[in-house]
Amino acid sequence: MPGQEVVYQWVEWIRNSSLANLWLDGKILLGPDIHRYKGDRRAISRSLSLECVIPSMLSYSSSNFIKLPCQHLYCVKCMETLCKMHVKEGTLFQLVCPDTKCNTSIPHYLLKRLLSKEEFERWDRLALEKALDSMSDVVYCPKCVVGCVEDEDNNAECPKCSFTFCGFCKELWHPGKQCLTPEQKLQRRRGSGRMTEREVAQELANVRELYKDVRVCPKCRIAIAKCEGCNKMVCGNCGQFFCFRCGKAICGYSHFTNCRLFEPHDMTDLDRQMDELQFGNQMRNQLKPDDEKYIFCMVCAASSCTMCKRIITDRRMKSGHWGSSECYSS
Repeated sequence: MPGQEVVYQWVEWIRNSSLANLWLDGKILLGPDIHRYKGDRRAISRSLSLECVIPSMLSYSSSNFIKLPCQHLYCVKCMETLCKMHVKEGTLFQLVCPDTKCNTSIPHYLLKRLLSKEEFERWDRLALEKALDSMSDVVYCPKCVVGCVEDEDNNAECPKCSFTFCGFCKELWHPGKQCLTPEQKLQRRRGSGRMTEREVAQELANVRELYKDVRVCPKCRIAIAKCEGCNKMVCGNCGQFFCFRCGKAICGYSHFTNCRLFEPHDMTDLDRQMDELQFGNQMRNQLKPDDEKYIFCMVCAASSCTMCKRIITDRRMKSGHWGSSECYSS
């Protein structure tokens, strides 16, 4: 560059010396400062050459990512894993954007791309079933399991076998009569000679035990059991929140200002778990970072040797026990 010596010097400096002047030396430093986390090897920064980083960055093209209707971008492999898991488990209501602040559903054309043919057919079948289950006026025929529409009086007629039945109890249509309770059904079977008195008593005990911790979802009417925890429940079939105590559909915790959130036995279990957690924290705190030879128990006031696991009750023995011949011979 004749007549442009200064420009030439700048170009050469940018080409050959700029990275060294910035203390990069041809490498990119990733992660936090080394000196700040010098005590933890997992936090030590790593140095990668530009020749390794740039090709890796360029290899991620648009085909490696998927954009949802909410404009959020995600890795295709991660989305495939997420969708396959929920389709396998039947939790279709969780097929939404992974962002915790977003609840946009994943459209079917993206699911078709992410799932295999068999998985997409399963999703299509489950989506139809769950859509029918969410309709309050759709019930299934107890004989041929075909979807039927029931009227205001819970009367439904199967379009396939023409069986007319009660949409609530699935028994033969009984206009003007209350549905039979499980106890009444068992007594009727005993009266017809199909069950003995002992079988009825045993079956009745099983029914009572079953219905003790089971409620029906107010939206899709699927049976849900509660093992432990509070009375705020979420249906695994349709995602509806409801109160386990009264069975009403709810949103949030405002409902429990007038209804009980925890049952007395649940509170007892919660207190026990909190006590166990607190006791466990105390036991962890008893092992001092600067003295790993003995563990002192705050409950029985005894010290245990970490090498031989022997309980040392005498403080005078503690000073010279660890690593001694007595410790090795124990």
